Amino acid sequence: MITGFQATVSVDDSGTGAAPGGTDTKFAGNVTFALPELTIQKFDATELDQQAAGAPDPYMREFPTGLIQSGETEGEIKYTAANYQRLLGLAERGRGYTWKLTTPDDQTVPGTPTKLTMTRKGFISKVGAVKFEKSNPVIIPFSITFQEKGTVA
Repeated sequence: MITGFQATVSVDDSGTGAAPGGTDTKFAGNVTFALPELTIQKFDATELDQQAAGAPDPYMREFPTGLIQSGETEGEIKYTAANYQRLLGLAERGRGYTWKLTTPDDQTVPGTPTKLTMTRKGFISKVGAVKFEKSNPVIIPFSITFQEKGTVA
């Protein structure tokens, strides 16, 4: 069984929300995050008198355009003033940051950590409302949008 334990999110902002290109620094207090979904764009190429093997073919013909849309990925992090200010700094400065999303060990080879790290450029596209409640832990919801192809290794 795999749990999310030891999964990490980091970005090249020196831990401050400063300009991209600094030291790659992990976020402290991750609660959840997701790898982004990928949507393959397509177009309809169905013809009016479409045939297959000499007989009418009533099925739509859809083909990929070659473009892939990377959806937003959402996360939650424990509230600290430093985490909140860092997310605000990243949101205000926009794009160009290199994000690293690292999965936990998938345990396929006992004793040998097998982790994947997705490295992609992106930006903070949402910092959600932070709720301060009497009996619940305070978290900061946020979203990252990726802007170009990266690597998964």
